[in-house]
Amino acid sequence: MLAGLNAKRLQYFFEAVTAGSVRGAAERLGVEPSIVSRQIQLLEKELGVTLLERKGRGIVPTDIAAIVMEHCRDRQASEQALRARLDEVNGLQRGDIQIVTSEGFVDLLMSGVVDAFCREHPGVRVSLRTAGASEAVRAVVHDDAHIGVVFGAAAAPALRIVETRNHPLCVIAWPDHPLARQRKRPSLKEVARYPLALMEPGFGLRQLIETAALSENLVFEPAFVANSVLTLKRYVESRLGLTFTSANSVVKEVARGELVALRSTNPIFEAAQTRLMVRVNRPLTAAVRSMLERIQASPLFGV
Repeated sequence: MLAGLNAKRLQYFFEAVTAGSVRGAAERLGVEPSIVSRQIQLLEKELGVTLLERKGRGIVPTDIAAIVMEHCRDRQASEQALRARLDEVNGLQRGDIQIVTSEGFVDLLMSGVVDAFCREHPGVRVSLRTAGASEAVRAVVHDDAHIGVVFGAAAAPALRIVETRNHPLCVIAWPDHPLARQRKRPSLKEVARYPLALMEPGFGLRQLIETAALSENLVFEPAFVANSVLTLKRYVESRLGLTFTSANSVVKEVARGELVALRSTNPIFEAAQTRLMVRVNRPLTAAVRSMLERIQASPLFGV
């Protein structure tokens, strides 16, 4: 009978699928891999089905596993709805908020938004982590984050876009660089003449840049590759070459006269957007709604 399904076994199964391996689930749960395997085996026996198939060092969910995963997410949503209702009783005195954001927005969020909220509501635990666009979307869709503030994120059916703001992708240079001294916007062909620092392949920012380059029949060959916007900025500050990011990511450096953000002539760069997002139909506590409103009114999205 399904009414007596073991909650721990469901959790171990859910973590194994989301982590992509039994070992990854064990690390998340702080237990030995053998314990995870055993709990999943017991769940399979309880249900009378095969849920996972091993492939190399990882696992592959069966078609039936998708049904059980949906059940797990429904359970989580139900529990979150209960917590949301209980938190309403306590107003903004307690609760949890998980935010996932593009790295370049951390300074802006921590300057008058997240920091101010934490001071005003010390009983609410806030988590702020950075991720690439695709990873951030997955985090919101899979309820690993309440709120996503993401540059260059693609829309998805499971997402509710609360706010969108146009944030053109810029060429980042130092103030006396030749492209900064000219009186017109640089083209990507002009930018390609100089050493470039780009994010690693797989990041949404890198994908956007490559799409823009291809639209002008260019292929950028980076002289430097990193997985951090901060590292890219340091590369430019060292006057080793140029990079690309939104102007919001270099506000402090521009204010200090260390860097400049140059709008380009490329229409894809000009159309780049930042999205404020939550999952469709996810219950939001009073604390999450308050944080959402603060972010929406912040310089990132406000007028």
